[in-house]
Amino acid sequence: MRVIKYFFEEPTLLDLADDPSEERPVEVEDLLSQNRHCRGYLAASDLESGAVGGSSLDDGAAADVLAQVLDLPVWFSNVEPGQELRDLQLISNRATLRTALLTMSSGSVMITNWAPEQEEVDDLTADQDRKRSMATISRLLDQGATVVFPEPAHVGHDWSIFSASPLADSVRKHLPTTSEDTRYFVIPFGQARGEHKFYFEQYDVDLFAEYEVI
Repeated sequence: MRVIKYFFEEPTLLDLADDPSEERPVEVEDLLSQNRHCRGYLAASDLESGAVGGSSLDDGAAADVLAQVLDLPVWFSNVEPGQELRDLQLISNRATLRTALLTMSSGSVMITNWAPEQEEVDDLTADQDRKRSMATISRLLDQGATVVFPEPAHVGHDWSIFSASPLADSVRKHLPTTSEDTRYFVIPFGQARGEHKFYFEQYDVDLFAEYEVI
């Protein structure tokens, strides 16, 4: 059996206060605007093979879901193996987007609904410290963008998603719930704090039965 799970916080408060790149004080207006932002995390596991990671499913089922949820076109910044120069490409079809989601390198980013400036891309991909780049993420969300990062998993990677509008309903809509060997969950972040709950399918797959999409 396999599990595809989407954790969400809608709305969320992005933490600018601890961002060392943000030199000015955080104003009340900033906090109010951030409260309109949303974030999500898409992950998956295969309980038979033991693979844990959104990109680890052999048929790319988790990437299929995200490829349907994201708006096109998508600006994709990635460093291919053996390359030193970063390539910024525009993806305009879902088949290419699916492949890109599965092959994202650790220093890559996807941005939709907004054409990013190169300095914004450079800041988002300088490292994997999301807190350091949170000010840039927040500014992009203020413009209506959605920002997607790969996150290290036991096998391959998961995806973290920051968006200007809620995506949980769209994720539910695009889950192929007719699959007999896969269970699907859309779970509020607040219900899944801690490793035991994040990896709930490894301990009790029915722990979040109320959030299963069937």
